Amino acid sequence: MIEALRRSSAHVFVDSVESPVLSKDDQQHLSRVLRLRDGESVTCSNGVGSWRECVWQSDALVPRSDVHTVSAPTPVLTVVVAPVKGDKTDLVVEKLVEIGIDNIVVLAPLDHSVVRWTPDKTAQVMARFQRIARAASMQSRRVHLPIISGPTDLATFRGGAVAWAEPGGTADWSGITTIVIGPEGGFSAAELEYAPATVDMGPAILRAETAAIVGAARMVAHWRR
Repeated sequence: MIEALRRSSAHVFVDSVESPVLSKDDQQHLSRVLRLRDGESVTCSNGVGSWRECVWQSDALVPRSDVHTVSAPTPVLTVVVAPVKGDKTDLVVEKLVEIGIDNIVVLAPLDHSVVRWTPDKTAQVMARFQRIARAASMQSRRVHLPIISGPTDLATFRGGAVAWAEPGGTADWSGITTIVIGPEGGFSAAELEYAPATVDMGPAILRAETAAIVGAARMVAHWRR
């Protein structure tokens, strides 16, 4: 089954895999950008584990296989990130989705945060992150769409299998399913007093966006190898 996902010319999300209908944007993307030809394989998913293989025919999807259902991966893996300058947070969201993170949570401003959105801009930015996550899920052939949420207060992440990324941290990856990444300036001393645990990301000092990607990769490698 997985081979069908890998070899498909495109992967899309639809409301119903039983009767797959493309959105106008996806239809145009497959037709005008990817320039699919009739007969090429396209897989579709409902984003919650069900998927099937279809054939691209006259700008529409014609089902070719039965519907397959994949259980959600466990444990649920979460990366919590403080937004960083420019379009680097866009990159972080894209790469976390490709790596296989289930939940991506955007933090509300911290003591050292540089990025501070106005209320009217927050909704626009979160909607952009949703679009980026969906596109990355299509590219990486995911059948479970990740959850993108926030902005959320740091205080939410002070218990459970949570660790904050901090040089010199001692937490073991076997006890971490949520990793919290601070802003460019790192966590303040006052914020670190409330960290449930801290985890070291290696000998080098990483940029915030790099730390998020490294932390995600290490967590996925530990739990889903």
